[in-house]
Order: sequence, then C-alpha cells, then structure tokens
Amino acid sequence: MPVSPKFDAKDFRDPNYFRLRGKLDVPHERFISYPGAEKDDDPSPLFGWAGWNHLERATALAGLYQERKTEDGWGADRLTPLLAGLLELVPWLKQWHNEMNEEFGERLGDYYERYVDTEARALGLSLDALRAWRPEARGRKGKAKRAAP
Repeated sequence: MPVSPKFDAKDFRDPNYFRLRGKLDVPHERFISYPGAEKDDDPSPLFGWAGWNHLERATALAGLYQERKTEDGWGADRLTPLLAGLLELVPWLKQWHNEMNEEFGERLGDYYERYVDTEARALGLSLDALRAWRPEARGRKGKAKRAAP
C-alpha cells in the first residue's frame, strides 16, 4: 500500500488551519472533526477520536444527529451534513460490521442504511442529494485585494 500524500494548504477551507496543523499525513492523525455540528450555545469545535472504527463513528454520528434533531430542534439544512457523513460510512459498515446484532435484531450495516434512508426522506432529500452534498465554500478572511490603478 503506498504512503498517503502529505496535506497541502489547498486541502483546507482556511489557510490558517494548515498553518496551525502542518503537513501530517493520515496515519498520524489523532482526531476527526465535525464542523458545523457544534451546539448553538457552545461554539467549541466538535471532535471524535480517529481510532474509532466505522461502526463506532456511525454510532457517535447517529447519536449526534438524533440529539441535534430532537433536543436542539435543528432543521433539514443543518442536519443534512450529519446525515451525509453517516451515509458515507454505510458501505464500510456493510463491509466490516454487517453481522447480526441481537439488540437491534438485524445486521448493523443494513440498519444504518435503512436509518439514513428513512431520515433522508423525512428531511425531503434523496440519497443522491445526500451524496452530492458539499460544504459551502467560504471566502478567505482578511483584507480585500484592491485592483491596481
């Protein structure tokens, strides 16, 4: 397996992230972030452990999705990124974690696939729309460049 490429400033939404982070490669990562999933009254970034397997990530993300939906009253526009992240995990869940689960009474990959489909429909979204979802492009911070006279 080839070594992962080093990250570059263009790989990040904000150049400051790269400046603070550096060129670490994927095997050295320790945390994953969930931008935009912060509580309204606490803007602190939300992180998960990079050592979680796909099932643990899906469980954490589904729990977060459910909390934001039921307790925080988020609408479709804010829930969509969380559900899109969960959809990205489904193929891995089906590949590595699709054994029968006695508590759920079904295979967990199938369970999460059905969960994402049901929630997407409730938000008025298709699975294709979730797959196509991308974060909004944000402009660079700082002074606007002036055109030369």
